[in-house]
Amino acid sequence: MRKKIILLFFILNNVFLFSCGGCKKKHLRNSRTITIGLSQEPDSLFMPFKEMMASEEVVRAGNYTLTIFDEKWRLIPWAAKEIPTLENGLLELFREGGVEKMRTTWHIKDDFFWPDGKPLTADDFVFTQKVVSDPKQEVVDRTVIEKIEKMESRGKDKKTLIVTWNERYAYYHNYRQHEAVPKHLVEPLYDQEPEKLKKAKFGQAPALAGSFTIKEWIPGSHIVAERNPSIKGMFVPNMDEIIWRLIPQTNTLEANLVSGTIDAISPTGLTIDQAMQIEKRHKDKFDFYYTDGLQWEHVDFNLDNEILADKKVRMALAYGADRKGIAKSLFEDRQPVAHGTEPPKSPYFNQNIKHYHYSPELAKKLLDEAGWLLPPEKEIREKNGKPLSLVIMTTSGSRVREQIEQFLQSQWRQIGVQINIRNQPAKVFFGETMRHRKYDGMAMYAWLKDPLVLSDTLWRCDYIPSEQNNYLGQNYPGWCNKQADKIVKMASKTLDEESRIKIGQDFEVLFAEELPALPLFFRMEVSITRKKLKNWKPTGMLQPVSWNAYEWKLDF
Repeated sequence: MRKKIILLFFILNNVFLFSCGGCKKKHLRNSRTITIGLSQEPDSLFMPFKEMMASEEVVRAGNYTLTIFDEKWRLIPWAAKEIPTLENGLLELFREGGVEKMRTTWHIKDDFFWPDGKPLTADDFVFTQKVVSDPKQEVVDRTVIEKIEKMESRGKDKKTLIVTWNERYAYYHNYRQHEAVPKHLVEPLYDQEPEKLKKAKFGQAPALAGSFTIKEWIPGSHIVAERNPSIKGMFVPNMDEIIWRLIPQTNTLEANLVSGTIDAISPTGLTIDQAMQIEKRHKDKFDFYYTDGLQWEHVDFNLDNEILADKKVRMALAYGADRKGIAKSLFEDRQPVAHGTEPPKSPYFNQNIKHYHYSPELAKKLLDEAGWLLPPEKEIREKNGKPLSLVIMTTSGSRVREQIEQFLQSQWRQIGVQINIRNQPAKVFFGETMRHRKYDGMAMYAWLKDPLVLSDTLWRCDYIPSEQNNYLGQNYPGWCNKQADKIVKMASKTLDEESRIKIGQDFEVLFAEELPALPLFFRMEVSITRKKLKNWKPTGMLQPVSWNAYEWKLDF
């Protein structure tokens, strides 16, 4: 996103929301509260089921994952005392029954407690593994779960977690690899009504074992995280509360920042064009963060659509889209055109792949070859009397995405393709339409990645969401390619980093040839804070800016 990758959605939520009536007053009289403007509302705060980047930002303020990436993309221990390696003996490779297997041993720090004072233990991780392994639970990504043979809690204090893997797994130590919920609180809910666990009230204000825990979530208004009263050591936060005010309109976000009602505009949902406009008006008043990262804006092609199933049509759409012109017009060339799925900062980036430079004539030629011909005195091509008409969708209210749609609509009409725009609020678009693959033709959005994992949940055949697999996976184009399957599975088993990088670069070549999705741009992560807010450290990737929320403070 669903771990690994779960590539979580980086989206602009456009649900019509209302401000938190009491948040402003509270913020103004309490210097130990940080208030953040957030343009999207989470889908869930329940660890096993959350999917949106807004959800990730909120819950990671109380982070207690075993490892974490810092702002320089270095993987460091967090709730774990150390990261297992072959050198320290905590990573073991062995054979059993002729099969290569692996074992990792994690030692959990003594600083992490649930808000009621009970310590975070290996039992919590083992129980959560049981929940996410339950096929009846609608978990998006099971790429990690399926590789775990067993998980055990050891020691008198239950602080040793032993994971036995049924194969070698290169991403065993990745951020969010093993999630945990409080067993003593969630197990009774699971035992009583497992089929209703996803919608349990616990998910509205879950207990977290990190620096902060969730106090309340008022839908359409605000979310409050408060200091975890039981946290210990270096993770005791500087602040008492973090309030996320749900404000979908950029102009309103800006007005709240200028008035002092909020201290920051979250990178989740803020686009570079919006940030640049605000910077032009208030350059000296605020700190502006432009972070190169792993955000891939693209258009998915639904390959169940008989028109888009033809690769020549997909290639024609790629050649018929002036992506460089769009980037110059909307982003002043500050966001590069994407030709593959991995941006230049990714270890898997490959410059030597097929590029689809703007060429309307080549696009027309490919459509002719595909049998889509332009009748005399008509603007839209036809085949067997059927017009070449497609639907494109994205998150409604996202001004920059709607502008991109309009550019594409105009450019594709010039090559004889009719485009109908049908946008939806973000929670509907991602929570229903994409989650269940209900889009008809094309869907535009972004994946936010991490630097370690080759995105197998996006491209494996068995990760095409369907009713039959309880909507497992994020292969929304429905691309089933045996070679792609082989590559992403091989990468996950390759412990040697250089060899894995070569495999990932091979995938980029295959993707560009087959084109199951149209790469648009590699987005820059942007956020804005008041100058008094310190230790704001965006990462530009899957891990949200809230990763070090315990360090945040306000200097007056």
